[in-house]
Amino acid sequence: MVNTQRAPRQPSNLQDLLRYAVEVGSRGQDGAQGDVVALNENNRGFLMNALNSMMVNVTEELATIIKTLKENTGQKESCIEALDNLSDYVCTIDYANDFVRMGGLTALQLLLEGNDDELQWRAAETIADIVQNNPFSQNFIIQTDFLSLLLALIKHSHNTTVQVKCLYAVSCLVRENKECLAEFIKKDGFSVLLHCIQSKQEKLMIKSCFLISCLSSNNNEVRSILHSMGIVEQMCMLIDIDDAFDTEINEHLLSALSSLIHESPNAQALCQQEPLNLMLKLNYIKEKHAGDEVYHKEIEYANLILKQVFDTDTVEVDEEYQDR
Repeated sequence: MVNTQRAPRQPSNLQDLLRYAVEVGSRGQDGAQGDVVALNENNRGFLMNALNSMMVNVTEELATIIKTLKENTGQKESCIEALDNLSDYVCTIDYANDFVRMGGLTALQLLLEGNDDELQWRAAETIADIVQNNPFSQNFIIQTDFLSLLLALIKHSHNTTVQVKCLYAVSCLVRENKECLAEFIKKDGFSVLLHCIQSKQEKLMIKSCFLISCLSSNNNEVRSILHSMGIVEQMCMLIDIDDAFDTEINEHLLSALSSLIHESPNAQALCQQEPLNLMLKLNYIKEKHAGDEVYHKEIEYANLILKQVFDTDTVEVDEEYQDR
């Protein structure tokens, strides 16, 4: 029997290309409709040209972005668009490293040193994306003055978003890199974290506690530095049983505190100081949130600290706290 099925019309543009692919694909999947139509040389050439036209030269794109950021620091919308485009590339480590090699950090530094809060936090967020899990870019950036700039913005900026994004960038830089951590310590970075914890800004407190917890875990040098700064006592005092029940602050304070006092009798002894009321606070938290799954991590940390410091996981709550 002669096959009277007509071959698909040859594509002449991208819309035709899509239609052509769908028609040919459906024929290939349904044997009842006839044989698969093979691509001839003309169709194959059109397909390859169409695909090539959709390919982006990333190096050229990065160069354009860098030029835009350097030459348009006063044109906010142009910079935001360039940073948005850049974010599509730097999530890939190879492209992030290309951006660094091409001098892109200079463009981001101009934004960080500028006076526009939004451009500052967007630049800091981009730096975080570049250095996260990326040893090459981490080691490159630590040779510059970026860490000092980020720490200064965390401490002195009046915009919380700028502070939070800069802290995020610092965290991505130092968490898994010993050389970067050493530079962070040299630049008194822990004093900046202490400043954040004392700020009463929830996001800053949470991110600072998270970073302290990560850095102090299984690192005696970091613990020793933080112990000498009085941060153990600070955290005990900041545990809040009045206002923080609907926030994550207590959970992160307790997480960081449990890391700081782990296998450290001296730090555990500091927690036992009567004016800190740590035992009563922990048990009040446990009693207040008993049976509430939302607070299971907070209760878990409270039990851990009670066991480490007071060799117990329960105690009667004082009447003063019962009445709160």
